[in-house]
Amino acid sequence: MNRELNVYLCGNKVGVLRENDLLQFSFQYDSLDGGAQPLSVNMPLTTDEYPHAAAFPFFENLTPEGEVFEILTQDHTSGNKVYSILDRFGSDCAGAVAFYETEPNTNNNTLFEITSAKILQIIEKLPKDPLLTSLKNPPRLSLAGAQSKFAVYKQKNKYYRSSDMQPTTHIIKITNKTFPNLLENELFCMKLAQNMQMDVPNAEIKTVKDCSFLEIERYDRQIIDGIVHRIHQEDFCQALGIVSNKKYQAGGGANLKDCFKIIEKYSNNKLSDYTRFIEWIFFNYLIGNTDAHAKNISLLHSKNGIKLAPFYDLLSTEVYPQKIVDHGTAMLINGKGKYASLKQEDFTALFGHLGLNATNMMKTMKSRFAGIVSKAEALLVSLGLSKKSVSSDIIAIIKRREKIFS
Repeated sequence: MNRELNVYLCGNKVGVLRENDLLQFSFQYDSLDGGAQPLSVNMPLTTDEYPHAAAFPFFENLTPEGEVFEILTQDHTSGNKVYSILDRFGSDCAGAVAFYETEPNTNNNTLFEITSAKILQIIEKLPKDPLLTSLKNPPRLSLAGAQSKFAVYKQKNKYYRSSDMQPTTHIIKITNKTFPNLLENELFCMKLAQNMQMDVPNAEIKTVKDCSFLEIERYDRQIIDGIVHRIHQEDFCQALGIVSNKKYQAGGGANLKDCFKIIEKYSNNKLSDYTRFIEWIFFNYLIGNTDAHAKNISLLHSKNGIKLAPFYDLLSTEVYPQKIVDHGTAMLINGKGKYASLKQEDFTALFGHLGLNATNMMKTMKSRFAGIVSKAEALLVSLGLSKKSVSSDIIAIIKRREKIFS
């Protein structure tokens, strides 16, 4: 069975994704004119057709992972499962990529409101209905990752389903029974990063009839004169040509130097992005986020070039017991895979390994994160959180970790 999907980027057709009889992918660009934009730094513009080994990692990383992937493909009978998901749900992916058998429906501009009652129904059904397929006229959206979430178009404090002409603007994350207080955890860490002047999207906890969810503004969207424009991005797994099940270094995936080389090679603002990348490493260390893998950091493509995207999925995994979450780091620091074992010399060794001035970078980070404890404690108060909350547990981790700067 041979199948084809038209691939669009920022609303413009850029090429064709093909699946052959062996369920292998290939991708070929349509045009190499002056206005053409590549899908990935790992797939530059060329007249050649990219084979499965090059094409599959980029497209596979646009689909959900783990249990969500299995639920979506449980009735799958033929063809490549990744292709089938993109065919069915691929009109509103991360970044600016969209998939159509023919072409987008430019007449599809009707807004379908998601009422408060419908929000409650979605949240209740979401674990078993990850991409809202039970809705009448369900949106064709595909959200990467393993966490239960869905996306909405928000206008004047009302939520709507996406359409070809109205991409989603916000991501909604729901509670998780395995990880208590996960929403508060992520909200606190994202707000703390924001208070530390790190570049992160705005996040807020919303409540509908005693049911809470986390609303996160999409940084890969821009609204101009009331029209939503997609902004192209790719995560570091895509940039490195690594499939999602190898996102952890221990599983054969990326290490910190691999990620640094992507910045070194492609960023149009290298000095700033070098520092931001190191800030990301230190912040995850300070809050105890061992899930800082290559899919949780991205490049943002724009008219002005390529730069690190705002940081996302910042939360503390170490506040949860090791029996439910691995406390080993996603990427090694100076060969060590546990935050608790790290010393200042491990970070200086990392800086040297990356070709950075270790003394100057450590001074920069010490200055950058000075006062993080006081800012965290002030945030606890401003958010009205209890001193016995998960956020307080995160502060306790930060207090232990920030001594590394001494």
